[in-house]
Amino acid sequence: MELTELKILLQLPESDTGNDAYLKMKLGEAIDWVIRVCGQSFLIDDVLMLPRVAKGVVAQYVAFELQGNHGIKSESIGGMSQTFDSASERDSALISKLSQARLRKARFTPYKRGFDHGPY
Repeated sequence: MELTELKILLQLPESDTGNDAYLKMKLGEAIDWVIRVCGQSFLIDDVLMLPRVAKGVVAQYVAFELQGNHGIKSESIGGMSQTFDSASERDSALISKLSQARLRKARFTPYKRGFDHGPY
């Protein structure tokens, strides 16, 4: 996924290059997050090939970051209040989308018995 495609998904003009460095950084962060959550690299012949759903999730991740409301659930100033999604709520919603699209690989953690449990 390239910056041009991200801008299309975010409905940002391609000619607006003022935030390109920040967008590239957040694009990389979002792709890394999707790869980590899905447990797969999405590499085909050493080329990153994200499915459409994953690209949408990457765009939503970046859109949240662009809002600048990191960790703010709600705020009230002079009688006006606003409520925002938290990063954990965003992550849960995006993980759900990736799961519904069956992009997450199952990970099994071997069971480790403690010393005080005795034999089973």
